[in-house]
Amino acid sequence: MDKEQMRSLLDVSVEAVDYIAAVIEHGTDDPAVSELMDNLRRIAAAVEAEMQGADGLLQKVYLYARNMQASMEELQRDPSLFARVFSCEIRPFILEMQRLWHLAAEVLSDEGRRAQQQAALMQAMRDLHTAPQSEYPYDVSIVLCAYNKLEYTKAAVESIFAHTDFSSGRVELITINNGSDDGTREYFESLPHAKKINLKYNILGFNAVQYIAEGRYYLGYSNDVIATPHWLDQLYAAMASDAHIAQAVPTCNEEGVSNDQGIPVPYPNTFAGLERMHTFAAAHNHMNPALWEERPVLMPFLAITRTDVYRMGLIDPIYTRAEFVDDDLSTLLRRTGWRQLLLKDTFMHHFGGVTLGEGRRKAAGNALDEMRRVYYEKWGVDAWESRGSFIAVEDVWKWHAFRAGERVLILEPRFGDLACGLVNEYRRSGFAPHMTAAVFDECYLPDTDYLFDVTVTAEGIEDVAAEGGRYDVISAGCYLDELPLKDVIADLEHLYSLLAEDGMLLLPVRNPGSAYELDHVMNKGMRDVYVIENEVKSYRSFSYRHLLRALYAHPYLHRYQVHSIMFREDEPLVERMKPLLRSDEDVPSDLEVSLSIRMFFLGIFKENA
Repeated sequence: MDKEQMRSLLDVSVEAVDYIAAVIEHGTDDPAVSELMDNLRRIAAAVEAEMQGADGLLQKVYLYARNMQASMEELQRDPSLFARVFSCEIRPFILEMQRLWHLAAEVLSDEGRRAQQQAALMQAMRDLHTAPQSEYPYDVSIVLCAYNKLEYTKAAVESIFAHTDFSSGRVELITINNGSDDGTREYFESLPHAKKINLKYNILGFNAVQYIAEGRYYLGYSNDVIATPHWLDQLYAAMASDAHIAQAVPTCNEEGVSNDQGIPVPYPNTFAGLERMHTFAAAHNHMNPALWEERPVLMPFLAITRTDVYRMGLIDPIYTRAEFVDDDLSTLLRRTGWRQLLLKDTFMHHFGGVTLGEGRRKAAGNALDEMRRVYYEKWGVDAWESRGSFIAVEDVWKWHAFRAGERVLILEPRFGDLACGLVNEYRRSGFAPHMTAAVFDECYLPDTDYLFDVTVTAEGIEDVAAEGGRYDVISAGCYLDELPLKDVIADLEHLYSLLAEDGMLLLPVRNPGSAYELDHVMNKGMRDVYVIENEVKSYRSFSYRHLLRALYAHPYLHRYQVHSIMFREDEPLVERMKPLLRSDEDVPSDLEVSLSIRMFFLGIFKENA
């Protein structure tokens, strides 16, 4: 079957399911429905045969065709299920088959068309900011997906019904049995909700549910999550607080999520610990917008998303290995001006790795590295190296007394992790700062719209000006050595001149002589920077000790503090490195300390004269 024949076959299928859907909606008796269903059965068999042995997106087309035939067989056994099976399975499967085949065969294979589609998507995402609000039958669609692990699924479902108000009719539940063979399907069938999807064959990254969700907000719920008091009310309130919020996620136990989104808990991550968990959650879950954190990247174990945003096709199918999907989504949202929130006032328990873990383990190869490359090739930046994040930066914000109306300048914010952290500190103090971004590498320009009031571009530090007034805080989303420096002290003097009285200049500084950095040099030749193969990314390196000596002797830059960052896991490296370094005048006497400090925060203060 050639491309034109497949396109025609899928187009006819879509026309057929749309016609049948209209017949069902109007409650008419049309003999053509039976004939159309027979045709759809033959089409599904033909698509399955054609796609057998395919990989990537086309493998998903194959799996949708197989599942469609299984749904047809179910209808033959029980015709009374026709309306539900057709609406929740057959029609969505056809629509998703067509979408995925189109992407694989006609878009992804053509670099120009791929770029055009991406540009169109991003423009449509921007246009949503000013588009009129659609009407929805429900406020929220809770979509629970399960792949085996029935004991976890039952606990998740029971918690949802215990802590969610379905009586108003404003919340719908949709369940997805994604190829389970442990009784999950039978359990879902026993529940009172109307929308149930049953897949005979697992589809990792199943996304056809977008065609049947009817809530203003789409809430993806894993079967290893336990609902807690007020969870949905607080998630809904956060989303409704600002029309520019695209998604929000709750916090959970630390081991249940990455990206520093969890919190410490006083109970074990077991079923036996759930009683203590509920006590903890009941005390924790009190709405407090001061604990809603801006984030440039979210790793959702559970997320509530605007449905009109979700239906834009947020899940890029090029991530065929289930890694970096969240990084990609966050990038799309940032670069189209949408906000993302982590709700530290809303706690839910997450066992971790249950819903996707088994499916992921079946996939061979280094999915993490492979998909990291896919992300890099799509966006032109690395998902990890570009975060603009630094561990323990929150410890040094205590150096600054936050006040109303303050102005903030962030040099090279990158994705904006440090900048978001600073905004969150202001929020906890009851204030909202005026944010300015100074961007040196234009590849990061699209990442500023969601957070900054003003964005300026510059070639060097000396080009940065006080836009609209001096700044109370100046910081950076990268190390000092990664900024376009000409003369370190002169550049610091210039930044100092941009400070308001009582202002603070806070800069992350790398220690190139740390055991961590030296180990990278010896084993990899350079820092672990993710770039195109054989491309070398250089960076400026200078002695932090010489820097501090120069500041100490400076007439006004000497008003500084240093907060060093050390990692316990570096201790073995330090012990291995010490014998390799000679004890002469070029080696500091406190060699162990020098090797242990991976980086530090340099705070320079402009004191009121």
